[in-house]
Amino acid sequence: MPRVAKPRAAAATCRTGLRYSRGMDARAACDPEGPSGRIVATIGGPDSVAYPDLEEIIGHGTIRLNLAFAGPHNFEELRTLIRRIRARRGDNICILLDCVGPRVKLGPLPKSGIELVPGADITLTTREVAATAAFLPSVFSELPAVARAGMPVLLAEGRMRLDVIGVEGSEVRCRVVRGGLLKKRGLNLPECDLPVPALSERDRRDLDALLDEEVDMVALSFVRDVEDVRELREFLKRRRRPDVRVMAKIETRQAVAAIDAIAEVSHALMVARGDLWAELANPWELPRVTNRIIRAGNRAGIPVVTATQTLSSMQERDIPSRAEVDELYYLLREGSDAIMGSEEFAAGEFPRQVAEAIRSVSREVDRERWDVLHAGEAPVRDLSSGTLDRERAAVVWAEGTPRVRCVIAISSFGTVVRRIHRERCQKPLVTITNQRATARYLQLYGVYNVWVDYKWEDEDHAAIARAGLAALGWRARPGSDDTALLIVNHHSAPGRRFSKIEEIPLPPAV
Repeated sequence: MPRVAKPRAAAATCRTGLRYSRGMDARAACDPEGPSGRIVATIGGPDSVAYPDLEEIIGHGTIRLNLAFAGPHNFEELRTLIRRIRARRGDNICILLDCVGPRVKLGPLPKSGIELVPGADITLTTREVAATAAFLPSVFSELPAVARAGMPVLLAEGRMRLDVIGVEGSEVRCRVVRGGLLKKRGLNLPECDLPVPALSERDRRDLDALLDEEVDMVALSFVRDVEDVRELREFLKRRRRPDVRVMAKIETRQAVAAIDAIAEVSHALMVARGDLWAELANPWELPRVTNRIIRAGNRAGIPVVTATQTLSSMQERDIPSRAEVDELYYLLREGSDAIMGSEEFAAGEFPRQVAEAIRSVSREVDRERWDVLHAGEAPVRDLSSGTLDRERAAVVWAEGTPRVRCVIAISSFGTVVRRIHRERCQKPLVTITNQRATARYLQLYGVYNVWVDYKWEDEDHAAIARAGLAALGWRARPGSDDTALLIVNHHSAPGRRFSKIEEIPLPPAV
């Protein structure tokens, strides 16, 4: 990222009361012309189409490393990849390690797939056998113990279904209810509470090998309750990486039931709609359940990523379908903060066009919010509940005050950003931090993100805010009295916290 010119030295006041002057280096960790961080792009393995330059393609945002393709054979390759991303895009890219989770899946399948015929009998076995139309091996060793007659077994993200007839030793006899050409190894048991930990031994091995690198987040698969998230956080503490944030992947019925509690102990949520669709008792519930998860993340003030088949048609074409554009617009408008592409980036032919499609739809969502706000059509917020939340009152006031063009949050670790984000502020939110890891994490919020090298003792927050606005190139309109609302997590004490809130003028037009 090119370095911006340093602003003129500004006076600052230390907590000791002494005043001093110095310049502050400030760098925009976003695109000043449009929304930042709304792309989560997947590298699925060394054969990924966009593997050589994905960080350059997305510019700003998050790169997800799918650890399903990880192992001792390519750990060094992944380490080299992480270092390359850091060297080329610095603080513009958040790096997310996506854990595999419990290995509830089939064994190896032939590349040509296996045709499952409705009404035919087929056996699932934990023995190592070749996959055929009569026998399917599974790597889930607990399958015979949890299977029972009449239980559904879903394959290929729910597109195919087997019903269990009976269990004999290591073999589970089934009948094909809904068939098709089986090529994917995914296996779902929607009526089972699996007796396996969310953080598997393989996950621990993968993380042990990669946590020494400069990674920012870990996504935990098949979360079921709060304890699963806490287990991962404790693991990270023991590995001396408590700075790494945790994203809970919501793809089980149990997680949906406990969604509010899970959101409170997580740093981000992912709506993993592939396995979630298969897990739901009624798959037609998926849109409503997706909204429920998004709302939970919004209430907790954490970013929500929506995944699975978001732009799947773009694996083979350079423009999205009309239905995909509509769905992206709906998801972002209703509160999803970022959109994840999987095969679209990892195996598709047009990763650059996929990134541009997400950015373009995001800009349209922002444009609509802005138009509604300035047309006086935004709903009036009710503050009559007697709340003492000063940040909420300040955001509501800013939305109703035309001269306030944006809200600025200065936060070293993102705490105040989380509180402000709960309000889904309709005006642009500029986040300023002096922590590089926080700057990368804030990419997921879809905000205007700036890193400024202010020191802990800085008290001239207006100077810090001006340095951030200068890095973005934002100025007041000619002849206007444009201002910004500045919110700072100023002081905290056990059981109490104090926020500094003030209105500051935007830098004058050149």
